[in-house]
Formats: sequence, structure tokens, C-alpha cells
Amino acid sequence: MNKLSKIAPIIVILACAGSLFFTFRLGGIKAKLKDDNAQLTQERDSTRRQLAATETQLNATKTQLQQTQADLATANTDLQNTKAALDQKTQEAEGLKTQVAERDQQLQATKTELASAKGVLEKIQESLKAVGLENVQNIDQIRQQIVSLGEESKALSAQLRKMRDDNQQLKEKIVELSTTPVNLRGRVANVQDRWNFLVLDIGQQQQVRKNARFLIYRDNKPVGYVQVLSVGPTTSIAEILPGSRRGTPQVGDIAVH
Repeated sequence: MNKLSKIAPIIVILACAGSLFFTFRLGGIKAKLKDDNAQLTQERDSTRRQLAATETQLNATKTQLQQTQADLATANTDLQNTKAALDQKTQEAEGLKTQVAERDQQLQATKTELASAKGVLEKIQESLKAVGLENVQNIDQIRQQIVSLGEESKALSAQLRKMRDDNQQLKEKIVELSTTPVNLRGRVANVQDRWNFLVLDIGQQQQVRKNARFLIYRDNKPVGYVQVLSVGPTTSIAEILPGSRRGTPQVGDIAVH
């Protein structure tokens, strides 16, 4: 009993010391866990912000890609429409050339008939000089023939003048269909630098023709030359000529022929 009473205080002291030790250790572990939790919370918040920024950038990239695809589809549609319109104008020009050739043939035939009529008239005039007064009846017939030939000559001359006028109008029409007005101006509406072409906001309504060259400039400084590949009603698709590049064309740049 005495031994137990002596040992008991020692046991109590050891128990208290152990309790204090474990309490200290638990406090350190708790503080460390708290710090780790705070750090993990910060990392989680940072990760969430980065994820949100990444999603925003991804959405913006998707929107830009969709816009680019839409622009490309529009450009392809304009290209197809322009090709169809160009084929139509080409057919019209060929038809006009055929009409001009036919009118030229008619003009040559009319000139031949007029020359023949003049020759007949000269022969009749020579015959009149050789005819005597006793042949009055024949002279009247010749006079009637001369009057008839004169009227026919006038009609042929009028037809010849009309054919010349029609021929001149056809030639002027061909020139109009194949020539772009000097100093015609427009602006760059779209640029596809990757495929080396751009779209101008002027077309058939402004008399833009295929193969016409335009100078592109910005702030009174030349950027380069482009050559029209196809023409639509209100737009034109042009190739950027590599040898003339002094910069990269941009939407809004001025184009002048």
C-alpha cells in the first residue's frame, strides 16, 4: 500500500506530462493543417480563376473561328456569284463582237453595192451624152432610170450612215464593258492574307473589270498593288501581288485604279 501511494504521484505526473506533450503535438499538427488548408484554398481559388480565364479565352477563340468561317463562306459565295456574272458578261461581249463582225460584213456589202450603182450611173451619163434629140423617148426612160438609181443611191447612203453609227455604238459598248474607269476608288472590305487575296467594296455597279489593278494605300503611304480576279455586283475579289508588297493590307485601306 505504501509503495502504491508512492508510485501514484509519479504516475500522475507522467500522465500529465504525456498529456501536455500530446496537447502540444496536436496543437502543432492542427496549426500545420490549418496552414495547409489555407494554402490549398488559395491554390483552389487560383485554379478556378485560371480555369475561368481559359474558358473565356476558349469561347473568344471559338467565336473568332466561327466568324472567320462565316467570312470565308461569304467570300466563297461572292466568288461564285462573281464567276457567274463574269461568264454572263463574257457571253454578252462575245455576242457584241459577233454583231460587230456582221455589221462590218453588211457595211462592206453596202459599199460594194454603192460603188456598183455609181458605176451604172456613170455609164448612163456617158450614154446620155452620145444620144441625139431624135431619141426623146429613150432619153425619158433613161432619165427615169437615173432618178430611180439616184433614189436608190440615197437610200444606200442613209443605210451606210446608219450602219456606221451602229458599228461605232457597238465598239463603244465593247470598250465600256472591258475598261475600268481611271481614278475609280474603293476600300478594302475583307482581307484573307493567308490565301493572299482581299475583297474590295466596289464591283460591276462601279464598272470594275477583271484584271484591273488597284493601288492599296493607308495614311497616304502605299501598301502594295492588287489585281482583280473576279467581279460581283457590289464587290470584287483581288489577288495581292507579292512583288509590290510594302506592308499588309487591312480592312478600311483605300484602293485606287
